[in-house]
Amino acid sequence: MVLKIISPCLAAVILFISSIDAFASPWKADPKHTFVQFSVQHLGILPYYGRFKKAEIQLDYDRQVAENSSVKVKISTKSLETDDGLMNEILVGDQFFDARNFPYMTFTSTRIVRKSDNTGHVEGELELKGKKRPVIFKAQFNGEAKHPFTGSPIIGIQAEATINRRDWGLSAWRAFVSNEVTIKIAFEASPK
Repeated sequence: MVLKIISPCLAAVILFISSIDAFASPWKADPKHTFVQFSVQHLGILPYYGRFKKAEIQLDYDRQVAENSSVKVKISTKSLETDDGLMNEILVGDQFFDARNFPYMTFTSTRIVRKSDNTGHVEGELELKGKKRPVIFKAQFNGEAKHPFTGSPIIGIQAEATINRRDWGLSAWRAFVSNEVTIKIAFEASPK
């Protein structure tokens, strides 16, 4: 009688343990291998590039079913950097990012749609200057490797989206700078 009760319980525990990897689990992005870049067209003739030096990425990653994964990206607007110090001051000022009043912008995924074995769309909301708007990032899973120092698994992901800056109230300098902004995010992550 006791054996009949223990056997199903034991089977349930074994089934649960073997399926743990089938659910999303937290992964931590490596800040030294996290890159957030942007580009706009300057005077319609040349892309102008910049980056954000500080970003935190929270990834709940499901190795088996990518659609069960989710991501949140928190970017420090004060960490904006271009090759022009004066331009940095202007961009973090109140004409553009207003970093004093809005120190962060965030992207929070709402849905992931797999397009192929290593590509997909990450749908979500980008909050910038107090406004939330839907954005779709085209993402690419670059693969998994073993970290050379820790031996833990590590994955590489990159994503790109194009937004209209005016949707978030970034409308200054329209005669000089395109409304379309391309955002690129790339990072490596390991299990927490």
